[in-house]
Amino acid sequence: MKKIILPALVLLLLMSCAEKPYVIVQIADAQLGFTAADRSQKEGTEYVNDLTYESECLARAVTMVNGLHPDAVVFTGDQVNSSTNEEQWDKFAEIISGIDRSVKVFHIPGNHDVHINGDKVDPSPFASRYGDDRFIHSDREVNLVGLNTNLIKAGDERAEDQVIWLKDILGATKPEETTIIFGHHPFFLTDIDEPDSYFPLMKDKRRFYFDMFSEFGVDAVYAGHRHDSFEGEYNGIPMKTTTSVGFQIGTSQPSIRVITVTDGTVSDTLLTL
Repeated sequence: MKKIILPALVLLLLMSCAEKPYVIVQIADAQLGFTAADRSQKEGTEYVNDLTYESECLARAVTMVNGLHPDAVVFTGDQVNSSTNEEQWDKFAEIISGIDRSVKVFHIPGNHDVHINGDKVDPSPFASRYGDDRFIHSDREVNLVGLNTNLIKAGDERAEDQVIWLKDILGATKPEETTIIFGHHPFFLTDIDEPDSYFPLMKDKRRFYFDMFSEFGVDAVYAGHRHDSFEGEYNGIPMKTTTSVGFQIGTSQPSIRVITVTDGTVSDTLLTL
């Protein structure tokens, strides 16, 4: 067989590609319309569908994404403030259409993107626009897994189907691959045994999922929902809650999170808009 000798420049380019980190941008809680709803509630005035603030924040995030040229962008829920407000959905879609087409874009639903009635979650407002309410994407030995955490929070029976799907997905990963879980609700904010509250998932569910994550070698978990940033860890797996790209409930500033996988190691940083 004839030996193929590659030019030095080609070898250099191939080495550069092999060493290039895999970059994901997480954008949490754009929630178009939240500022107007909060103002209306606090002032006791009629709601006006003013999307200006969140739209400007999201547009700045899109500009940042295009400057970073990541491999993927993951929107971790609450694209809009009201799942029935078509103007909010349309404006959100219009703004994110500006993301460079070479970037893979993924969405999972937040509690404001679906209909929730007791323990029943109807994902149709989200699904009619973005398809499945969970996802798996594998590229360059990196697995991105998105969950519909509304099912877990509400106790919807479909959560069991999601667990079966999740175990199948995680069971098919290879030891050399890096796996990152994305959800809307954080499993916990700082400690897996912290008391139940509105924002994280219930205490009696957390260890079940994180023991599963540990068993299958999950490397990190990222969520939103809290509109502020928190960090915790269990069994060596970081649980990071990313603040909103817009309206804050806390001391954080509107931000995006840049997650980098380099030689199987996950690191991240918050970038303020």
